[in-house]
Amino acid sequence: MVWLLLGCFAADAQKYQQPLFGRKIKFEVVANDTMFKVRRPVTYEAGDNAISQVFDYLKYASKGEKIVPKSPILLGVKLNPNVPAFFQEDVQSVSKKYTCYNIPDSSAAILVALGITSQNVKDYKYHVVENDSLELVPWSPIPKMEQKYGAKKQYGFIGEFRVPGKQIMIEVVNIKNYSIRDGVIFDWQVNNKPVVTQLIVRLTITSLNSLFNLNYAKVNHNYATKFDSQTGLPLDMKFPVDSVYSFQLSMKPHITAPYHVYMISNVAGKVDTAEIFEWDLKDYYEIENKFYRKPGKYELYIEFMGSGGSDRHSSDHLRIPFEVLPLSVLQKKASFKQILPYAFATLSGVALLFWGYRRSSKTKLARSDQEKEGINLKLRSIRSQLNPHFMFNALTSIQNLMNKNETEAANHYLAMFANLTRKVLNTSEQELISLEDEIKILEDYLQMEQLRFGFQYQIKVDDSINMANTDIPAMLLQPFVENAVKHGVAELQQNGMIKVLINKNENDLILSVTNNGQGFNKTMVQDNKTSFGLKLSEERIALLNQVHKDQPVTLNIDANPTGTIITIELANLFA
Repeated sequence: MVWLLLGCFAADAQKYQQPLFGRKIKFEVVANDTMFKVRRPVTYEAGDNAISQVFDYLKYASKGEKIVPKSPILLGVKLNPNVPAFFQEDVQSVSKKYTCYNIPDSSAAILVALGITSQNVKDYKYHVVENDSLELVPWSPIPKMEQKYGAKKQYGFIGEFRVPGKQIMIEVVNIKNYSIRDGVIFDWQVNNKPVVTQLIVRLTITSLNSLFNLNYAKVNHNYATKFDSQTGLPLDMKFPVDSVYSFQLSMKPHITAPYHVYMISNVAGKVDTAEIFEWDLKDYYEIENKFYRKPGKYELYIEFMGSGGSDRHSSDHLRIPFEVLPLSVLQKKASFKQILPYAFATLSGVALLFWGYRRSSKTKLARSDQEKEGINLKLRSIRSQLNPHFMFNALTSIQNLMNKNETEAANHYLAMFANLTRKVLNTSEQELISLEDEIKILEDYLQMEQLRFGFQYQIKVDDSINMANTDIPAMLLQPFVENAVKHGVAELQQNGMIKVLINKNENDLILSVTNNGQGFNKTMVQDNKTSFGLKLSEERIALLNQVHKDQPVTLNIDANPTGTIITIELANLFA
């Protein structure tokens, strides 16, 4: 993209036609490719007279793709339609990323929140911080509700902001669930020129004692003698070829101003430009000698990437020229004679080690693949036994109803069973399914068994969990829920209660199934043929732990006379 922008500047120096913001409102959303399991951020632009278009976009996503808001708050940004060369970039804020809008003039920015409605507006607050130091607006209720820009219903109006020459951050948070928060940064700063706070030269990669600050003549090996009085950067830096391993540049923090770094070389009369860093927000750069290996003249060029183009003549750039000197003839001869035998011995040793390492790696890899394939075959075998076991139990329930001449209940049960069987078979070839699909299977199963036994049930999922994007082993919970029905609440009828709780604990997913029926002894139940599904599930968890050693699954069964709690912990699932 940078080279395309560079090419736009014709030789006759015609004025670059900078893009405009336009009459639109921007929203940050996330696209989930359900087939390939890829998540990517997307910016959607709604017309400023049809803001409700964003809901149509979220509803009618392309086939195989699910579009969701970046956060339930659904922040929208509107700038002056004629503002030139705006650009946006994500800035990390603790566990969230906020989009930054750099505004090159003094025009205002408007922020709205379509996810804040008349029904939930009291659940939200916002605050405004200037230059990351001064809180202009403390945490306060949403200023007002409005219905403009073609909106079909009222939404939260956060405010219109204009602070020329400064930067502000606006955060919006749900006071009942702090994980639901979002924000934007508006930056009106006009001086984005790169500033180097320290330039370190590293002579070798192996020793820390080879570092020195180029600005100090007593330690800089006479690599530079003249320095710019304003920037402190060297004006006459030069050094012999292969004597410097890298430059290390410490920059003034620029979290909202991305830089592009080039190396411009003039070697043997040939001028070339190499790209080192593109659209970078780091405040530390290390420039290795692979960019200046040959004798010649060089220039390190750092530029701000928010001007809409890169003409290399704006004030938002920095140049550090230097020269790489060739070795003398005597130095070349001595170096060649000394290095040749060591180079030959080193290459021979490296080749031998590489051959041995490669052979060993192939053997280990083949053995590992065989072990994994064996484990996967066992997992598929267990899955193939779980599905018939589940269907057998369901058919037994239908038979019981028919033996009692409860024909209508049996027909209803059979219809629900057919629907549930279709869902189970659709996932029979998948080892992993979404948490959302697993919950749907549980809901259908519990509703079906509720017709027969009359118990009550609850399924609660932590609001911070994105069920559509959280994958777990297929039918992981179903055997334990089935066990809770058969061994727990079946005899209690309407007094029975089953609770399924799904929570997030840092990077871990915690699943629990609780019932208030008669507790059981785990050993006794394992000896009973009706606990076949429980046995298969325990074997399956043991095999999963062999395949996914970095994401172990833990099963705990706590039985007592007043009920049973089964807890499954999937460690590091969100890491």
